[in-house]
Amino acid sequence: MNRFTRVGVLVAASMLVAACAANEASEESAESSQEISTATTLDEAALIESLAAPIVYSDFGSRVIYFVMTDRYANGDPANDSGFLTGPRSVTGFDPTDIGFFHGGDLKGLTGGCTDPERGLQRLADLGFTGIWITPLVVQRTVQGDSAAYHGYWGVDFTTVDPRFGTEDELKTFVDCAHSLGMKVYLDVVVNHTGDVVRLVGSGFVEEPAPPYEAFVLDAEKDLKKPAWMNDVANYHNRGDINWGGCSTACIEQGDFSGLDDLYTEKPEVVDGLAEVFGSWITRFKFDGFRIDTARHVDKDFYNRWIPQILAAARSAGIDDFEIFGETWITEPIEQSKYQRVWGLPNQLDFPLFDVIARYAGGTQGAGGVMLRLEDDDYSRMSDGRAPTPGTFIGNHDTGRTAMMIKAQSGAEGDELLARVNLGHSLLYLLRGAPVIYYGDEFGMIGIGGDKEARHDLFATQVSAWQTQERVGSAPIGAGSSFDVKNHPVGQHLRELAALRKQWSVLWRGATLPRDRNDGAMAISRFDMADQREYVTIFNNSTESRLLEFATSTPSATFTAVWGGVESTNSDADGFVSVEVPPLSAAILRAEAKFPLAKQPPVVSAAPDDFSELWLLSAETSESPQEVSFLIDNGTGWRRVAVDDSFPYRAFVDPNALPTGSTSRIVAVSRFADGTLVPSGIATFTNTK
Repeated sequence: MNRFTRVGVLVAASMLVAACAANEASEESAESSQEISTATTLDEAALIESLAAPIVYSDFGSRVIYFVMTDRYANGDPANDSGFLTGPRSVTGFDPTDIGFFHGGDLKGLTGGCTDPERGLQRLADLGFTGIWITPLVVQRTVQGDSAAYHGYWGVDFTTVDPRFGTEDELKTFVDCAHSLGMKVYLDVVVNHTGDVVRLVGSGFVEEPAPPYEAFVLDAEKDLKKPAWMNDVANYHNRGDINWGGCSTACIEQGDFSGLDDLYTEKPEVVDGLAEVFGSWITRFKFDGFRIDTARHVDKDFYNRWIPQILAAARSAGIDDFEIFGETWITEPIEQSKYQRVWGLPNQLDFPLFDVIARYAGGTQGAGGVMLRLEDDDYSRMSDGRAPTPGTFIGNHDTGRTAMMIKAQSGAEGDELLARVNLGHSLLYLLRGAPVIYYGDEFGMIGIGGDKEARHDLFATQVSAWQTQERVGSAPIGAGSSFDVKNHPVGQHLRELAALRKQWSVLWRGATLPRDRNDGAMAISRFDMADQREYVTIFNNSTESRLLEFATSTPSATFTAVWGGVESTNSDADGFVSVEVPPLSAAILRAEAKFPLAKQPPVVSAAPDDFSELWLLSAETSESPQEVSFLIDNGTGWRRVAVDDSFPYRAFVDPNALPTGSTSRIVAVSRFADGTLVPSGIATFTNTK
């Protein structure tokens, strides 16, 4: 049983009186700040006040990211298409007629001279993209089985650029160009595996305590990998392939991913070696962040050992806001959150939201799934106070394209499919997180599957099947280039959405509060704490209009329709509004009055969480928008657990971080839009888990 008792008051009587007075006072008479005093010591009060710092919004959350497969974007230098090798495609890897081989795209083509508004980075900047994520560039194991390494995930020389993608100087030019256009550059890196070079005497995964397979390398390949430590077979698990039909944790973390050599990331020399080689890419080329491929397939301690070294390398290169986000392909939000809360991964791609957003845009799921996923953000809030800003997406190079994902749900064609695709993109841009758009989606590409089937050429393709494939918003491309398609309706919509995020930063840095839903329509409030202003984003996935009636935090105010097809409206004295939402649409309302501040002290409590093994810290407080910092002291001093900026206000504590049977003190501190801090009383709970 959880023992929860009120044992005292954080604030002195004068503070409680002040807090109550602030709750009753008008907004105009509210003080701009308030000192915290305490029944114990002033030093403790000062510490609590300092820990109740404002929520942190990362630069990454402000970005609109274009994810591109370098080999498939544009061919700027045909001379490098075969990697300067001669022979058949089994040697060079080049066959532009086969979807599984190199097609000729490179860094020079992607850069486009930095001034080409039709093809290169300038085109992406004009579409509103402020970040670009590129697939791995390291030297590849050219061909494995019936496919080539055009995608970049079969690295063997991690020290330099594969010649098919270009040269180191061309990479520097690419990064410099992106930076000059205001774009951050995120490099895809692989820390889980290398290309398949190590041979095993066996194949299926073998669990401990059984020994690993005997491993060897052919004489001709014994020095193939770089750095040199990668050629030592002892630096690999050598336990055989992952069994995708049923796999233990050890199998997931130690098995060969589709036959690729699984690195022994538990070994310090492997961790340090990976930190050194990837740190050098930051130092030499000034990348702004890494996307981590197959991020859930390394051991759980890896990130806590590797990432500090990577961040140190970034700081030494003058990059203080280096971003790291992982591909943790887990659609269950609590399980995925462990990679941040426990295992040290700074950020992730939002697979839980991906799992529901395509269904919502496709019309096969109502608004409840999306709203619930947004509330699940609380499981990823951590002591650094950073607001959840995952990379959000609907389609990618593995799952298949956005239009395909939505079409698979809805069965829609023509104008309805276009409207649903635009609705899906509206969700990405108008909700929290950094929207990630997969290259080619801006040209209406649909595709017929994931993986190879979703990795189309933007330049004129020689793949006959791709020439005749259906597109949304335009005709099949034929023998032409996608770059010749002007003003595509999907691309135009993306440009419009990017302009909205640029105009109103609340769309990426505002607190998110799901309001109401009705048969496919939903309203979500966003709060600009600096301007004390409420915005409401509205969506409808139905082919019919829907009426939404919902509460806001701004009573007796005009809500102006600033974008989309809804009409402006007024809230009543209790803050309720009524809006008719057109079919398959999105819209934004903006309150013309500031939301009031109701500064009552929060009431903090602790209880076992119903959905996880964690302790749930909750704060009951006023309905006024606020940030609530949760602090805990288990005998070693106060520390922050998390900051929550939207109802329900809560934080989560791992019982494994507290001694069994120990009693901890907890406190919640509300921060209002004018900077006022209002604390709760101190409460205690005993860790009985």
